Amino acid sequence: MAFLQQNGDDPFTATPERTAQIAGVAKLIADFIAGARKSLDIAIYDFRLGDDAAATVSAALRKCASNNVAIRIIYDATTEPQANGSPELPPAHLEADRKAPGTETFVNSFADIAQIKPVTGYRVLMHSKYLIRDADSDDAAVSLGSANYTNDSWGLQESNLLQIRSRPLASIFTDNFAGLFATGRVPDSQTNRDVDSVDVSGVPVKVGFAPKQSPAIVKEIVGAIACARQRLFVASGVVSSGPILAALSEAIDRGMRLGGLYDGPQMDLVRRQWQAAHVGADKINTWDKVADHLVRKDSIPYDRHNPHRPHNFMHNKLVVADDVVVTGSFNLSNHAMGNAEDVLFIHDAGIASAYASYLEQLEVRYSHAVHPRR
Repeated sequence: MAFLQQNGDDPFTATPERTAQIAGVAKLIADFIAGARKSLDIAIYDFRLGDDAAATVSAALRKCASNNVAIRIIYDATTEPQANGSPELPPAHLEADRKAPGTETFVNSFADIAQIKPVTGYRVLMHSKYLIRDADSDDAAVSLGSANYTNDSWGLQESNLLQIRSRPLASIFTDNFAGLFATGRVPDSQTNRDVDSVDVSGVPVKVGFAPKQSPAIVKEIVGAIACARQRLFVASGVVSSGPILAALSEAIDRGMRLGGLYDGPQMDLVRRQWQAAHVGADKINTWDKVADHLVRKDSIPYDRHNPHRPHNFMHNKLVVADDVVVTGSFNLSNHAMGNAEDVLFIHDAGIASAYASYLEQLEVRYSHAVHPRR
């Protein structure tokens, strides 16, 4: 597991600690890539590294290719201007991650060593962030989490990564990857299919992929929150899912101590959108109730006219409910249900404690801030 946070209080000023964290994540990813013997599949929403991080990861990929590892890469092309001549308005009036241009250029720098497929969708994103190594071998492994592959993601954003060796888990991820790679499109329908279950060295793990399993994913998240009796944390840039907000509100009502954090500017925008769309006072009031129990990070709002300034938003997508950890690329939002997303539900007391400790540290760091919501 790797727990990331903004290094340095000033996002515009580099620090040795930030440089070290970026280098550490680059090495973690490069080492994972270096372990591939036959195949490497990469699904990354935002993939545009620079400086030493780019050199480290690029060298690992090229070394793999020189060893005859088959490499495939998919990336989100909906928000790439080069994909269709003009950038689409991001979905749901930007109730989703923003990214600067550059992913297509960076990914295509590997066109000589990898099969590359842009993935598009109508007002939805290919939002996953995972790597699959040697899926058909006993050494199969998956690297996933909430972190994109950018310098800002690795040095300025609160995010998490984990790497799991499991052939059954890698097989499930490969099925998801294969569908996106074959079509180049985010599926446009949901199903009633439950999330899948695997055993990873004695740890029960459930895995789901939006949009097809979105109803089951939300049901599992709501169920984990509803069952929590000892601890409950959430960390998501956007928290706009009606069922999830209702479950958090009910947890507060039954006396649970709700902790965690959210990204202030992103939720300010969502709240204004709700007011403009007249979604109803109940949802706004529920969010205000939940927000009073969370810590706000006041990040630099994304500006499409200045997309390359530091992007330091709170980027985790986490729930910790007793001994269950929910992690992956899935924001706790309505819009996430339509995106291509990946979600893990890990049932392990030790892992849950590690994630809870991480979120408690972030609470302490940002709790001194003033919390205006409007």
